[in-house]
Amino acid sequence: MQNTQRQYYLDWLRVITILLVFLFHCNRFFDFDDWHVKNATLSPVANFMSFFMVQWMMPIFFFISGASTWFALQSKTGGKFITDRVKRILVPLVFGIFILSPHQVYLERLSHHQFNGSLLDFLPKYFSGFYAFGGNFAWMGLHLWYLLLLFIFSLIALPLFLIIKKNRKNKSERRTASPLYLIAFVIILALPGYFMFPEGFPGGRMWGGWNIIEHLFLFILGYYAFSKPEITKLWSQYRYTFLILTILLTVGNLYLFANRIMFEFGTVFYLLKILLRAAVCFGWIYTLLGFAGNKLNYTNSNLKYGNEAVLPFYIIHQPVIVVIGYFVIQLQLPIGIKYLVIVLVSFVVVMTLYIFLIKKSPILRYLFGMGKMASVEVKTINKPT
Repeated sequence: MQNTQRQYYLDWLRVITILLVFLFHCNRFFDFDDWHVKNATLSPVANFMSFFMVQWMMPIFFFISGASTWFALQSKTGGKFITDRVKRILVPLVFGIFILSPHQVYLERLSHHQFNGSLLDFLPKYFSGFYAFGGNFAWMGLHLWYLLLLFIFSLIALPLFLIIKKNRKNKSERRTASPLYLIAFVIILALPGYFMFPEGFPGGRMWGGWNIIEHLFLFILGYYAFSKPEITKLWSQYRYTFLILTILLTVGNLYLFANRIMFEFGTVFYLLKILLRAAVCFGWIYTLLGFAGNKLNYTNSNLKYGNEAVLPFYIIHQPVIVVIGYFVIQLQLPIGIKYLVIVLVSFVVVMTLYIFLIKKSPILRYLFGMGKMASVEVKTINKPT
């Protein structure tokens, strides 16, 4: 029997994680790395939190995206799958590149003293050169780079996915799987991190702290893991063990970061650091999947609402945060108060735009990758007692 039943805990994790991405981007005004707009005074606490979240936040997105692809392909042909990806991913990406990105680049150039003038003066210059290569045109949609990579990965990996799907149909389901599968995942993720120089392209870790190939491997591994239900049972079975080990590994990784302990590329110590990085990443993925699968594998009206809102929320959140943060950081307030103001005001604005504008407009629903509006009552299903 194939693992084709919808796993609601993946939807819960997707909604929860996008809220963490929202908090992460609100934090970016205050950490040590360069960003679109920065506060005059930076915070070691904010820098610490950014590093902690980077270790697993976007990786779990790609892993869950791979899992979702497995379930999607159970009822779709390859052609239908790509058509849906165009509507749900490519259309919002293009919309974001041309409509939601120009003002962000403008505020970045303004705050970095690289341009002086109004937004209208800047708009013609938006198409001058490519962002990240000395120009302004945000070809990846800035924060929407996740959609860009996900679309490309879907095209690249589809033939492999269809082969895995076909082979899975011809094999009986095993009852148990060795934990060595999960160790192998860590090693596979470490390979591109170790062999690819972490500067430039494609080994550069400008994609949420990871390189492109690492994200591709996470996407494929997510698909493969959920094609074999015996693997998915492992993180539920060992969730407490994963929690303890992951906390210990994370403490070690944070110690290296806090003390700025670096190792030369290609050395044995560099390999150990990359293995630690991959272990921390998958440790949090296994832990979160384990506890979520045990406690959150049910649906209700709240999940239905969140599941529909998650993509437009992701698309619109940073364009709102950058504008609000640009003005808030100019106030004479403590960093903690500034952060809270940015979080609260941005969340209210994003949800207001979604509820009263995006959600009710057929055109905007299409541009934000949403399906046609439907009013269906959803009852709680499979809620644990």
